[in-house]
Amino acid sequence: MYEGTAFHDADPILVAEDNLKDHQREIDRQRGAQLAWLKMVIRHRGIVRDGYRSLVDWTASRLDIPHPVARDMAYLARRLDDDVIDLIRRGHLPFDRTVSEQRLIQVGASASQVAGSADLDLAGVNKLAARHRKLSRGDERNSFERQYVNLRVSDDGAVWHLSGRLTATDGQVVRKALDKRADQIPALASDTEADLTPAQKQAIGLATLAQDDLDQGLVSGDPAGREPVIMLIKDQQLADQSHDTQGVEVFGGPRVGPQTTEEVECEGRVEAITITDGRITATGPPRRQVPKRLRRAVLARDRQCVIDSCRSGYRLQTHHVIHRRDGGTDTADNLATLCWYHHHIAVHRRGHRIDPHTPPHRRRLLPPRTWNQYRHPTNLEYHSPHDQQQRAYQQFLDRYKAEQPHPGG
Repeated sequence: MYEGTAFHDADPILVAEDNLKDHQREIDRQRGAQLAWLKMVIRHRGIVRDGYRSLVDWTASRLDIPHPVARDMAYLARRLDDDVIDLIRRGHLPFDRTVSEQRLIQVGASASQVAGSADLDLAGVNKLAARHRKLSRGDERNSFERQYVNLRVSDDGAVWHLSGRLTATDGQVVRKALDKRADQIPALASDTEADLTPAQKQAIGLATLAQDDLDQGLVSGDPAGREPVIMLIKDQQLADQSHDTQGVEVFGGPRVGPQTTEEVECEGRVEAITITDGRITATGPPRRQVPKRLRRAVLARDRQCVIDSCRSGYRLQTHHVIHRRDGGTDTADNLATLCWYHHHIAVHRRGHRIDPHTPPHRRRLLPPRTWNQYRHPTNLEYHSPHDQQQRAYQQFLDRYKAEQPHPGG
């Protein structure tokens, strides 16, 4: 709506910046007005009357705002007097910086340090307050008793959110363990921009640590005793019509799409349950995509990951070279052994595919179908060890021929 505005000779970026600042000052003034009304709620004990546990919960509920914002508002409403709140309401004090400065004052910072905090951004002010905050034995004991890990499904049901708090020492242990596991995850590509970020590697590392713990006692690479850690619930008719883009969710968890569905069905068992109009209309016996005996035979044949130049034996799993939806069969010739990285990350997370035209023990990966800036090498020749030896011997003969007499004598 502002694209057609005529700025004449003015810099449009500066005009946008000035307007953004004006709107932010208006937001601060409105926050000040809200703080004044929260003061009234506190004085009239509105929290008790409405049955809320705290002013934070009451504010988040009534204003429909996130708890962190409600926590800051409740903090200032309880801490500031009416005169300072009026300064915020009239636009003389910014709301967020006032929150940070009040927390800095609360931990005992000097007046000069508070004044000097104006040269810091809000993150710097919060770090300064953390350095000044006193930690007693009781505080450390409370930190231990209040530590937690919260794993919940997002509001839209698409992903899991992981949050929590740990003590200083426990957090250090967890961070080192995740860093160590993240360092073991190889680069996905030579292009650094296409590689996984450190945070992504830590998330993958956390999942592998949990998976290793659940798989204790299993023979490495043997899926015979492995059962799926997660269970999928399908609205079968909706899932079939949409090719698993709708109607599929993790039991007790978020919604998932076709990529996750393929991974779960590839690694574990499938138990078909048909739900029609909210009623269970049919159930089927548990079955595996690939029978146990065939999996073991393929693992015994390959013994390691068959991706070209990969020698990993970590969490070996079988995978269809040509997927069943594309006409692939559950036969040994159509199955390949992949390590956890190539199976879990490259294939099921990044969308790569096994090139069916490459040798069984030197498989190459095709890029995802959405990646059009790739040309698969078609000029490569693959040779058996015997052919390689014969080819090398012939090259030797061609290069070092026996000396012959000169034609001129």
